[in-house]
Amino acid sequence: MVILIPINFTGSDSEFSASGLDKLSLSNIANTKVKRLNAHFIMGLLTIGFFHWLIIYELQSFLTIRQSYLLSSTHKRSVMARTLLISNVPTYLQQHDVLRSVLKTIPGGINNIWDVYDFERIDHEVRRAKYALEVLEEAQIAGLTKYYSTNCKFLCWGTTPPDNINKLEFFYDQKNQVFFYPPIYLGLVRIPKFDRSFWLKLPGWCRIFRLEKRVSKTQWAVQTLQECHQYIDQEKLKLANGQLTKHNKLFIEFKTQEGAYIAHQCLLSQTQGCLDRTLIEINPADIIWRNVSRNDGIACKFEKYLVTIIFICIIILYVIPVSLIGLVSHIPLLTQLMPFLKWIYHFPEEARATISGFLPSILLTILTEICMVTFRFLTYFKGRTTGSEVEIDLQKWYFAFLFFQQFLVVTISSSVTVIFKQIIDQPTSIPVLLATNLPKSATFFFQYMCLKAFAFCGSNFLRINQLILTNTVYKVIDRTPRQKFTRLTNLPKIKWGTTFSVYSIYACIGISYSIISPLISIFIIFFLCLSILYYKYALKYVYSHLNESETMGRLYPIALLHLYTGIYCLECCLIGVFFLSKDQNGNYPMRVQGWIMTGVLFLTIFTNTLIYNRYIPHFSNLPILSDKIYRESHEKENSDSVGNSDYETDENNYVNHKLLYLHPAFKYEAPKLWLPQDPSGYSEFQIQEIESLLKSLSGGATDGAQVKFSRPFNNLKLTVSEAPPDYK
Repeated sequence: MVILIPINFTGSDSEFSASGLDKLSLSNIANTKVKRLNAHFIMGLLTIGFFHWLIIYELQSFLTIRQSYLLSSTHKRSVMARTLLISNVPTYLQQHDVLRSVLKTIPGGINNIWDVYDFERIDHEVRRAKYALEVLEEAQIAGLTKYYSTNCKFLCWGTTPPDNINKLEFFYDQKNQVFFYPPIYLGLVRIPKFDRSFWLKLPGWCRIFRLEKRVSKTQWAVQTLQECHQYIDQEKLKLANGQLTKHNKLFIEFKTQEGAYIAHQCLLSQTQGCLDRTLIEINPADIIWRNVSRNDGIACKFEKYLVTIIFICIIILYVIPVSLIGLVSHIPLLTQLMPFLKWIYHFPEEARATISGFLPSILLTILTEICMVTFRFLTYFKGRTTGSEVEIDLQKWYFAFLFFQQFLVVTISSSVTVIFKQIIDQPTSIPVLLATNLPKSATFFFQYMCLKAFAFCGSNFLRINQLILTNTVYKVIDRTPRQKFTRLTNLPKIKWGTTFSVYSIYACIGISYSIISPLISIFIIFFLCLSILYYKYALKYVYSHLNESETMGRLYPIALLHLYTGIYCLECCLIGVFFLSKDQNGNYPMRVQGWIMTGVLFLTIFTNTLIYNRYIPHFSNLPILSDKIYRESHEKENSDSVGNSDYETDENNYVNHKLLYLHPAFKYEAPKLWLPQDPSGYSEFQIQEIESLLKSLSGGATDGAQVKFSRPFNNLKLTVSEAPPDYK
């Protein structure tokens, strides 16, 4: 940048000179000073060479850190490091004794085996039970509010309601009940051809068309909880007796990490289509059970390829709106080509400058956010079994979308209006015009990066949206202590798949324009510094420290390899510039540099392939042999007794190890009713009455939540200080 900006700025002559920020780019070099492009040629070679050195250095550092973590004693003892998901298990191998004998050649042997059972019914009943509990607690809070509203004349004088108020009559009085239209559960809908199933549920207001009456929330919730708990107990009994249907997938916990990775990296069966898919390092909370329960048949593959086709169509069809956004940045030429847009000149000049400068960036950001949500939703239907797999797949496709739309399409569309008239006048000059005018789109990216930097500060540093929601919406929707506790403790989590893609595309833009328009490096560095400053503190104070969709660092090398697209664009653009640059005599003095850069392009492709093939096995696998073993002490290396005790200690950290890799619905336990403490003790009375009506409830408590009566508005103020009594 220090070398090229002065060369570009002084590259004009009396006959040719660029305008605006283009004076600092390659576009400002006149034909009489075309040999100045040798500086760009040399700096391009240095940039490409430094890029490859940096890629190799970062990949090597990544592998060192990844393997050090995976081979650490703490991680090796964890169940995640020793558990393997095996798909397409034939029926005869689903017997645990047979499977243990087949896998007895694996060092260490098998510790536990978890079958994947049919969970449709119990999962539905657990969802119903949780919703009914939420409705029950909301009804009791509403009754508590009515209780104090009815007797607020006593509280206005700072006293409590008198003891002679009959709480029992007040509780069962129909006037004090809360009525609503309960949701309609229509049953399980199966789609056999696609191996999909879902429970159909309609909102409660649909009962109006059936001329039904509203029912009491308390009575409906008590009855629903009783029914759900009966069904749940029946499903658990079937699980204990082995009567549930098994799917063709198994979770196998090996006794050693080495055994799990050997099974993961080996071909387990000589029969095609059996035991052919394995996945390791699985967090039980990250499993997508709907996809795990599906068979890897033709329907699953068809759905996967269909989603891939939809992704490609979205990327291609987004060319239309993104191209129109790029055209907005050139209002004068756009109005010449489209005269019906001349009404824009009725606005002041400052307004037109704002429209052409920031409106395209704002619209592009909105379109990008819409696409990100769509991609994340569709990735679920590709059959990924864990959230970490979803993040990895989403990173690749979202980067492809961003690079194609935010870089290539915007670059071409923002320059096409500039060269359109010249193409009509001189059709034979198309290659020259493309090579000389495409760099002018750097002005758009200057504005885009400025907008992203300031928007990043406004949305992330200030967090105005959370401030407004906390003081408005959350006070309305947090009606029960459990709802308020859930909102306060569920911290936001970063979706690293889309986050890495965004920063990869910014890096690609900076690499592509590092020689053409080196000034953009300042904007890229400024934005990245803001990002580092934000994430340095946000990861510590804002976002959750727990990440169920942990990929063990696999997103980082993928993001590094994505940077090659920026290098390819840089090389292709330099090749076009060198081949098409003419001097004042009409000669092409930079053809030799063009041929050399062409050779560098092929060499880059070869190096990219070589680096990929060399490092890709280390991204998801773990070396069985390591020279680190020989550097460790002999006692630590061969202490089998210590290792066994570590495994036992690790298993004791789990409350119920036998249910660890079963569907969460099988771990459901009868909940406890949680209501806030109040001055008159009405909440405790409510809990006693609910316990008498609902025997399957595990009691109730008022600890950790308090409610106070607010005199000015006669409402209740809820505060939460502890976790729910049934919190785990």
